[in-house]
Amino acid sequence: MESIFGRIQAFIKDLRSSGIQVNSGQLEDCYRALSLIDWSHEPVFHASLLSTLLKESALLPLFEEIYMRNFHPTPANPAKRLGSLRDMMMPELPANRKGHGDGRDASGESGQSGKTRRPGKSTRAPAWEWKDPLSQDFYTITPQDLKRMESMIPLLAKRLVSRMVIKRRREESGTLDHRRTLRQSMATGGVPAEIFVKKRVRQKPVIFALCDVSLSCLHFSAFSLALVYSLEKYFRQVRCFAFIGETEEVTAIMRKEQPYNLRAQVLYDTKVTGQSGRTDYGGSLVTFYERYGQALSHKSYVLIFGDARSNWYPTEPQVLKKIQERVKRVYWFNPETVNEWNTGDSSMNDYRKYCDKVFQTTNLDELMKAIAEL
Repeated sequence: MESIFGRIQAFIKDLRSSGIQVNSGQLEDCYRALSLIDWSHEPVFHASLLSTLLKESALLPLFEEIYMRNFHPTPANPAKRLGSLRDMMMPELPANRKGHGDGRDASGESGQSGKTRRPGKSTRAPAWEWKDPLSQDFYTITPQDLKRMESMIPLLAKRLVSRMVIKRRREESGTLDHRRTLRQSMATGGVPAEIFVKKRVRQKPVIFALCDVSLSCLHFSAFSLALVYSLEKYFRQVRCFAFIGETEEVTAIMRKEQPYNLRAQVLYDTKVTGQSGRTDYGGSLVTFYERYGQALSHKSYVLIFGDARSNWYPTEPQVLKKIQERVKRVYWFNPETVNEWNTGDSSMNDYRKYCDKVFQTTNLDELMKAIAEL
């Protein structure tokens, strides 16, 4: 039987010969991802190859065609295809890769029943009827899905860092310094022998990341904090805050906890549930401004991660207006689709007019792209 490693090498060679660029850094990411997952579970195997080897979404159909050609040479029978790939992988699987996931669920918040909730059905159709971790809706993931997605955070953080580096280099490339160039050209008879540019010196901002850690936004907020914190070196400071009924700083917790442990530790170490134990965006904004507002400045960026569903409590949008007036930018990342905003107890309309930009971030892929715009 052909080695799975040989098949992967043939797959990569096929990608390159078909015009899909795969560099050495992507190969390193790919093999690191494969060392972290259970290969016998094809959705995770496929997602690892897809997330590390493909950069251009326009080439996705070609990627899928090459994947099927390499790993499923007889596409007429889906069940047989899946079984044959597993048979090829299983002889080489280390014993400690079997049985991912411990079935734990981060639930248990009191008083959440009153909050209007979306149905929880994803509108995306994953390939071959399996769950792609990058495009899977945050509201539909299981504890096992959470484990697989969490294992991808280091790779996603590295990809996000690469995007930030490219963006910063482009922004700091500078513009032509006409006056200095002309002045210098006088020494060469008016010929601009040397071109001078004005370098843009961009100061690193301070990030204030506010995350709704109620049950309805649990997984979304955990991944958001993990990805934002992975960019710490690109900002002067990253401060993390959690809220349900009121807001408390959780930067110290973020430094030592994994995403799937975050909510439990926050609820244990803080009083973010407030007096009612129910999600209250207005009350949370008020406590944030009262406790930490003096630290805000024109060098600050405020990032809010949440669905804006406030259990019909007063929304206090004027507080967000005060925050916006004191900082450089306010960005809001909402895990619901745009057509669900302002339905039921959602107050997105009250808040979005005091945001510089709002993003729909229903899955890891959308969240990555949104954070990359910072």
